[in-house]
Amino acid sequence: MNDDRDPGRENPGRTGDTLHTADARGAADGRGAADTRRTAKASGPADTGHATDTAGAAGATAGAGHGPESPGSPDDPDGPDGFAAFDGVELRHLRGFLAVAEERSFTHAADRLRTGQPALTRTVRALETALGTRLLDRTTRRVELTDAGRRLYDDLAPLLPRLAAALRSPAGPAVLRLGFTSLLPAACAPLTADFEAATGAGVRLVRRDSPLAGLETGESDIVVLRGDIPPGAGLRTILLLHEPRIAALSRTPLRAAGHADDHPHGHPRNHAAEHAGDRAAGHADTRSGSAAMAAAVRTVAHRRVLDWAELADLPLVVNTVTGSTTPDLWPVGRRPRLACTAGNFDEWLEAVAAGHGVGVAPEPVARRHTHPGIRYVRLKNAPPVPVHLALPARDAHPLAERLFTLAERRAHPAPAAHPGGAARAARTAPAGH
Repeated sequence: MNDDRDPGRENPGRTGDTLHTADARGAADGRGAADTRRTAKASGPADTGHATDTAGAAGATAGAGHGPESPGSPDDPDGPDGFAAFDGVELRHLRGFLAVAEERSFTHAADRLRTGQPALTRTVRALETALGTRLLDRTTRRVELTDAGRRLYDDLAPLLPRLAAALRSPAGPAVLRLGFTSLLPAACAPLTADFEAATGAGVRLVRRDSPLAGLETGESDIVVLRGDIPPGAGLRTILLLHEPRIAALSRTPLRAAGHADDHPHGHPRNHAAEHAGDRAAGHADTRSGSAAMAAAVRTVAHRRVLDWAELADLPLVVNTVTGSTTPDLWPVGRRPRLACTAGNFDEWLEAVAAGHGVGVAPEPVARRHTHPGIRYVRLKNAPPVPVHLALPARDAHPLAERLFTLAERRAHPAPAAHPGGAARAARTAPAGH
């Protein structure tokens, strides 16, 4: 017999039975109303990390999504697809966490995401509540990742950009992001042209001043890297070519302390008297070493060619982020002194131009970046710079795999069928093969 009356109005005693029947589709334990209220708290403004909210969120995630469309049970809270336990986690939670992890500041992360700091704080706390672990250690002066937060960041950083690309792909053509630092080698132009012709996908060039050209942050799908690949980087690589090195010298190198030209009338000053206080403080050796290095730079300032071994006697300016030349390239006991370091190529240029020391860079990169205060000098016997194409060893973007395969085919062409084919293949293979 059908009963169309309002059970709550006509028969208050049936209210509990009605709720229990509805809850049978989820946890089937009569706690659906409480779970519903707690789910609203976990996704609403009450993301403040209170114990009651934590318990509510745990109940909500355990009971969510166990209807006929998403089978599950209290013994299998994740469900068959592994996501049911995290139904409360949204993209905004993950984006907020990544921004704070990278900026190490809620204030800066909020500015980056164009949101308010309190809202961002609630967002990150909601994620911690849903996952049941603390991701960030907060103090009044700094924000640091916990071990759990560091693991989550390492996994999410490359995945979220790919997820965004996947969500955009139905609305537009596929695009491969090719990362590089300083300058993309000319040899990449025919490679990317072949890729576009073979796949119909586009290539977007991404320059990043980072050791892996944005691959480590998920901003690039595949990258071109100069120099030796860091051990343990988790990359698959193929050698594209070798580039020669060139030296960079300041047009106005620093003068050696005590040099006759330091005095306006050509007479050396009495540095022993002027710097007596410094020597008493223990700075004499430092000044003497700096003077010797400055004098060494002046002796080669107008040379047209330098030998690689000669650089061991000169102070070296090193780009520690994207550079390919470090003192370790020279033999032990005959290595140049590190004059100063730079974080990108532009800083490196300015340090060399200021006369702090000699710079060494791949010739194509150096020639492309001219500077009025720098002259480039040819190097003899310098080891060439290896240039690699690199992609993640695991879970690489499918389009990155296609480009990598094309590069392999160009580097290792199939043997020709006629006698002269092998010789031609050897002549056209990239340097280093």
